[in-house]
Amino acid sequence: METLLTPPHLHLALNHIPIIGLAVACLPVLVGILFHSRGALASGLLAVVLCACTMPAIIETGEAAQESFADGSIEPGMDAASKEAFREHSGRAKFTAPVVYASGILALAALLTLIKFPRQAAWGSWAVLLGVAFSIALSIWTAEAGGRIRHPEFRPGTAQEHNDFTKTFSSGLPAVIMETPAAPVPGTTQEPTPAAVPPEPTTMPTIAPDAATLSQPADTASSVPSMAAGVQPMAASTPSASEAPMNTPTSNAPTESQAPTP
Repeated sequence: METLLTPPHLHLALNHIPIIGLAVACLPVLVGILFHSRGALASGLLAVVLCACTMPAIIETGEAAQESFADGSIEPGMDAASKEAFREHSGRAKFTAPVVYASGILALAALLTLIKFPRQAAWGSWAVLLGVAFSIALSIWTAEAGGRIRHPEFRPGTAQEHNDFTKTFSSGLPAVIMETPAAPVPGTTQEPTPAAVPPEPTTMPTIAPDAATLSQPADTASSVPSMAAGVQPMAASTPSASEAPMNTPTSNAPTESQAPTP
């Protein structure tokens, strides 16, 4: 609990009020002006006054945090870029604080006008909205320099380097996880994993042809014409006497030996 009440922590907790608090306070002020609501306008103006009242505490805790950095009670210390950002943050805060005070004074005046002269309170409320808009813009400008004190990624020169480192780390992290071997369990022995042996390439056996096989096409080619020359055309076969048909028809005419006698 004691560490939460140190000046650096209090400064970080309070310096958002001029930005967020004033932005929220603008809404009821605008509603009160447009819809002629005295309750909404009064609540918005009171919120602006309360936000402006936090500026002294913000300035005081910021100066105390600077002294803590100077005497070395905050570790790690600031480098050259952090010191430069701290100087810019301090200078911008000195320029922003009077504008926030002026917005608070305008809100207080408009609140008193709302009580005494309700019809004229709208004009003062428009001036309050204009002052609050300037206060929010300057507070964001001041907070930008304050963020560069402890955040190197907010610095213009190192923003790209930080992005490159983030991309490299995020892309290489899965590979590191995959390549890291698992830790052995205590009390157990881990057998070494055999190295993977690549398969041997399979090759078809080559058969060398012998001399007879190589000379076979030439002998075959030379024997084809001789075989063709020796072939003779076959003549049409005629039936022989022995192959004559056995059952030949007998003529009915009488022969000389069978001539009738008178």
